[in-house]
Amino acid sequence: MSFDHPAIIFCATQRSGSTMIVDDFQNATGRAASQTEAFYHLVINKGIQDWAQALDILQRHRAGEALFFDKVMFPFVLRLSEMIAPNGAPNRTAPFAQFFSKAIWVYIRRANIFEQTVSKYTAEALDVWDAAHASEGFNATMHFDMNVARTHMRGFIKEDAQWLAFFKRHGITPIQIYYEDAVPNFPHYLDPVLAAAGLELDLANLRPRRKRKMANDRSAVLAGVLESMVQRDLIAHMLESRAVPVSTAPKQDERRYPLAP
Repeated sequence: MSFDHPAIIFCATQRSGSTMIVDDFQNATGRAASQTEAFYHLVINKGIQDWAQALDILQRHRAGEALFFDKVMFPFVLRLSEMIAPNGAPNRTAPFAQFFSKAIWVYIRRANIFEQTVSKYTAEALDVWDAAHASEGFNATMHFDMNVARTHMRGFIKEDAQWLAFFKRHGITPIQIYYEDAVPNFPHYLDPVLAAAGLELDLANLRPRRKRKMANDRSAVLAGVLESMVQRDLIAHMLESRAVPVSTAPKQDERRYPLAP
C-alpha cells in the first residue's frame, strides 16, 4: 500500500523555521496559507485512529494545493505508522516510509542549535509561537534557566539523529533546506523542491513573505550565552579529565627546582 499521487513530505524539528518554509512553498505555488502540519493538527490532535479516515481528511484539506504535502515531526511518524499498520511492523517507522515511498522528501534543518534552543525555550515559556503574536520586547522580562535550555538542546540533537537514521534505514535521500539560508533567500531557496516536483516558481502571483522571524536582539544574546556556557563546560570537563591527581602532583618548589637523582 502506497500513495500513488505526487506528494512532498516535509520533515522537521520544532523551531526550525518549518512553518515559514512550508508557507513559503504555498506562496511560491500561488496558494493561500493553510494548516502546514495537518497530520498533527487535523488527525492526531483530533483523536483520529483510522488511517483511511486520516488520509481522506488530509486529501480534502490539500485539495486546492499544487500537490499533496504535509509537514511531520519525528515523534508523529511513529503514531502515523501505527495507524497505517495497526497490527505492528518489524520496523516501527516502516509503514509511513513505505506508504510515501514515491514522495519527495524534504528535511528542514536549523544549523544553529543555540538559536533554535532559545526559540523553543521562549515559545514554551511565554506561550508565543508566532511572530504575529510577539510584541516588541516581548521576551524582555523572561527568566532564562540554563538547565531547561540544555534539556531542549538535547531533545533537538536526539530528534535530528532520529531523522538521519530514518532516512538511512529507508534509503531516502531528502532535499535538505537550512533555515539560515531560507531566511534571506526567499523564494529561490525552494528551487530544488519545486524542480523535483515539476513545478515552476509562480513569480506573477508571489506575494511578500507571510511569515517572519520571531527572534529579537535578546534572543541573539541568550543564544550567545548558551553557546558560551556550553563551550565553558566542555573546556572545564576537558581540563578536569586531564588533571593530575593532587596526591601525585609535584610541589611547587619541586617543579621549579627538581631534586637531584
